[in-house]
Amino acid sequence: ETMRLGDLDFHFVHTPGHTPGSICVYIDTKDGRVLFGQDIHGPFSDSWGSDLGQWRQSMKKLLQLEAYVLCEGHAGIYRGEKVGKYIEGYLKRYTA
Repeated sequence: ETMRLGDLDFHFVHTPGHTPGSICVYIDTKDGRVLFGQDIHGPFSDSWGSDLGQWRQSMKKLLQLEAYVLCEGHAGIYRGEKVGKYIEGYLKRYTA
């Protein structure tokens, strides 16, 4: 899904895993793609319907976006190669 606000298109990406309804949002700017995500790093709980298999697929989907900036709701802002390293680090941590 995409929503246009002013001159920006906000793209909503379904990223189940942390919860079944988790989403991330990205925008494309003249400087690159900016990704907004929260709870990319977890935590996970059966009581929320967390699913690590779905989460892994969601993280791979986010890596394919090749974002230049990641604004992670609880962990701060990452730029450049640190974006991929951040996501890949959590993928390694939660590999079965």
